[in-house]
Amino acid sequence: MTGLEEFEKIFGNITVLNVLELALAVAFVIFLYKKGKKYILAKNAEDEEKNRQLKTALDAVSKYPEYRAQSIKIQKELQSSIDELRKSQDANTAKLQLMEKEQNQRECNKLRERLIQSYRFYTDKRRNPSQTWNFMEAEAFWATFRDYESLGGNGYIHSVVQPAMNLLQVVEVGELHLKVDEKKEESE
Repeated sequence: MTGLEEFEKIFGNITVLNVLELALAVAFVIFLYKKGKKYILAKNAEDEEKNRQLKTALDAVSKYPEYRAQSIKIQKELQSSIDELRKSQDANTAKLQLMEKEQNQRECNKLRERLIQSYRFYTDKRRNPSQTWNFMEAEAFWATFRDYESLGGNGYIHSVVQPAMNLLQVVEVGELHLKVDEKKEESE
């Protein structure tokens, strides 16, 4: 027996149609295997993604107390910083108010000195024998006087200087020179 005869004896009943059917069946099984494998892999990947997301969510939830504690700590630090800034600002405000008060007091003292100088000059019978002053001098004095009052000045200026300055007669500039000349002639 030759190999061909033995082949025919074993496979002699098989037709081309049978081989074709077998090939189609094998192809169909391979096709089903690939489709099933693809579906199972996709489903597995989807499940893994869901599990990963669930794990991430659970991790976030489990860390919530830690995050909350951290948030409270930061909030306390910020509040502490704000309180320190507020104290510093209050201290600076107090310093500025003190400086402003001292500056106003110095300015008030300067204005009082100017008012007293004007008082001494205009009420001195030797320097101002006619006891007069012109409108511009009076305006300048009373403007300085109002500034002095607005800074809180009072006392001697109100009790002595103001009444004496109110007694001075306001004259025009030309009249002032005439009155000064008249007083000089009377004294000679």
